[in-house]
Amino acid sequence: MMLNKLVIKSKETMNQYVNNEEGAQALEWVALGLVVLAVMAAVATAVDGNGDGIASAIVDRIAQMISDI
Repeated sequence: MMLNKLVIKSKETMNQYVNNEEGAQALEWVALGLVVLAVMAAVATAVDGNGDGIASAIVDRIAQMISDI
């Protein structure tokens, strides 16, 4: 009887943490924001720079993807 109560209590505690996904969702939004910022920084560098380097390649690739649509 005591073991059953312990198993039930531990299962309830585990389910409480497993079912709480707010932290994971917040982390996903933060990661998405960082990706957007990185792309914006690359585009800003390409616009301000002289057109050489990785930023120019990224802008060219994005422009090509948009024109393919």
